[in-house]
Amino acid sequence: MKISPSLILILGLVVAIVLLLLGLFLIVLPQNKKVGEVDEEIKKTETLYTQELARQKKLEELNKDPEQFIRQINVLKTKIPENVDLADVINQIDHAAEKAGLDFYSFTPTLPINAGSYYVVTIDAQFHGRYFNLVEFFNHVERLPRSIKVVKLGVRANDDTLPYLQIDVTFRAFFTTDKGVELLVPKTTAGGGAPAPAPGE
Repeated sequence: MKISPSLILILGLVVAIVLLLLGLFLIVLPQNKKVGEVDEEIKKTETLYTQELARQKKLEELNKDPEQFIRQINVLKTKIPENVDLADVINQIDHAAEKAGLDFYSFTPTLPINAGSYYVVTIDAQFHGRYFNLVEFFNHVERLPRSIKVVKLGVRANDDTLPYLQIDVTFRAFFTTDKGVELLVPKTTAGGGAPAPAPGE
């Protein structure tokens, strides 16, 4: 049987399309995937290169001023000291309140908790003063040598001393060891009486 030229042409087109699809799946797509992987590697290399440049710059700055690193450590130790030292926390908050014109009314700490690589002590404090005194107080707290963070704020009118407000603030202070924490643990009397009040109560 003689095959017509048109059928041969159609078969040729089908074979060409099949070969084209095979080439697409076997050559083009894998190559595109490889190109994408290479681009990803280039981006990672560029990121590492940028990080290394930044690290080199820091090392060069440190070589120019070797004591810079020591000063940074000392600043960090001041911000987050080893001991809980509640007296220091009270003094710093009291100093900030005095500079802002707030009356420091009460201070009640809770037992510190271990937060992994550091410890946290939470303090509830009450102040009396005006709104603008409060704003200034927060500015002073931000500039304290020790890292003391405000985590809760309550403000209400104090009817007895209008126009003054009653201001309830919860602070958190941080330290790195458990030295001195035992002084905050309530102790019972020899006869099993009530525990002694925590500092500030």
